[in-house]
Amino acid sequence: GGGHLDCARLLLEAGAAINQADARGCTPLFVASQEGQVECVRLLLEAGAAIVQPMDDGNTPLSVASFNGEIECVRLLLEAGAAIDQARNNGATPLFMACQQGHLECAQLLLKASAAVNQANNNGATPLYIACEKECRECARLLLEPSAARREGNEGSSRWVPHA
Repeated sequence: GGGHLDCARLLLEAGAAINQADARGCTPLFVASQEGQVECVRLLLEAGAAIVQPMDDGNTPLSVASFNGEIECVRLLLEAGAAIDQARNNGATPLFMACQQGHLECAQLLLKASAAVNQANNNGATPLYIACEKECRECARLLLEPSAARREGNEGSSRWVPHA
């Protein structure tokens, strides 16, 4: 942990380009989010790192942190204003990716922050669909709660309503 943070501090102090991406569009914030380097994520955000800059495949720091279950990174990114429903090129949102991997805490946090519960990927699969396919019962239950449906404007409905 500390070595990454010290290195990041030194590079920033030396004037390193904070949003410099590699050939795939991968930025330092993306790597720190992917690896769960919470203090590095905090440092990079405080230094003004671009929070919604996607990689070539559409992945963002929030989507990769959600996919990997890095709950504290997800929290920091949301607090810093990450686009909660920004999808990858395949249409998968951070909520979809958290449910796909069975990361219940990340899914809860994303829903609390008003993630779109029924936003489907390019194949028409919703977070609920992928949670069921991956046999993540806890994620499926969470997505079926009335509070999740209300977030999408289905007030008064306690049933999941698929988008056409």
